Amino acid sequence: MLSKHSPRELKIEFEIFINASPARVWTLMSSVDGMNQWLARNLVFEHRLGGRFEMKGNLPGEGPYRFTGEVVTLEPKRELAFTWKHDPEDGTPWPVSTLVTLRLHPEGEGTRVTLTHTGFEALGETGKSQYEGHIQGWTIAENLTDLKKAVEAS
Repeated sequence: MLSKHSPRELKIEFEIFINASPARVWTLMSSVDGMNQWLARNLVFEHRLGGRFEMKGNLPGEGPYRFTGEVVTLEPKRELAFTWKHDPEDGTPWPVSTLVTLRLHPEGEGTRVTLTHTGFEALGETGKSQYEGHIQGWTIAENLTDLKKAVEAS
């Protein structure tokens, strides 16, 4: 997995090549059951524009987390984007949402998948630390690696 982050823009970017067509990759991006295989377990994800997104869990040493949002782009076999807001059940939510975008690019017999996470500058003084924390979170989670494994095994 390749990472190309931009600290000046507070932009997180990962990409990975998957040995499968965009249609095969999309099958694991277009349903909750598919997304549970690579993004998160017990995910709430309504696959329609304006659909609800919720991901929660527990980080060892840090405790519970919860992210919420809604689907803002849904272009089958091309792009899926949703807002992403830290929204703890016990605590203060972010004042605004950030944006997670997954793009599929046909490349030869396979697909290059790009994940970008942007909008941290809108968080004001906490934007830089949230950006850095999310680089670590996306890196540890290895979501694109899990997507690659799940697609290529299917």
